[in-house]
Amino acid sequence: MIRREVLKLGGVATASLMMPGIVSAASLRREPELVLIDDRFPEGRAFGAAAAQSGGRVVAAGQDMLSLWHGPLRGASLGGLCGLTTYSDMVVIAGLAAEARRSFALRIEHRLGADGPVHRLADGPSGSLPILAAAAEQWPAGVWSIMAGDAAIRDGQRTADPLRSAARAGMLWSWSIA
Repeated sequence: MIRREVLKLGGVATASLMMPGIVSAASLRREPELVLIDDRFPEGRAFGAAAAQSGGRVVAAGQDMLSLWHGPLRGASLGGLCGLTTYSDMVVIAGLAAEARRSFALRIEHRLGADGPVHRLADGPSGSLPILAAAAEQWPAGVWSIMAGDAAIRDGQRTADPLRSAARAGMLWSWSIA
């Protein structure tokens, strides 16, 4: 290690020991999440209920995402925005995020079928799918726990998979903006 780096590290360690309350409060402070759901689906309502229990501001997307975003949600931050919506609503959010030079930290495709849901990770931590598998029928709450508890998602670190899928009936997407 270079001497300069050792001195910097020592200075940071000393400062954090002198003010532990400030350092820990700064690392844990987060704005309440804005959560968009498609409440036509029971999975969307379950995801919204889990988010609301954690203090998230839950908004039903309705039929027109752009009218919602430029109407009641005008001025809302894209940072920390997450949701469980249809593919088409996620594409609208992707366009808004691109305009603001933001990207997805998490995207998971959820295909709802007779044999149960099938989850495919497009962007995000590779450990997300085992959590959803363990959650079984409670997967919407599992998605929220991934979004609310994973520092890699909040900090914008992600693992990309070149998944490109066309919209199909009965498909939901969970997503989070970095």
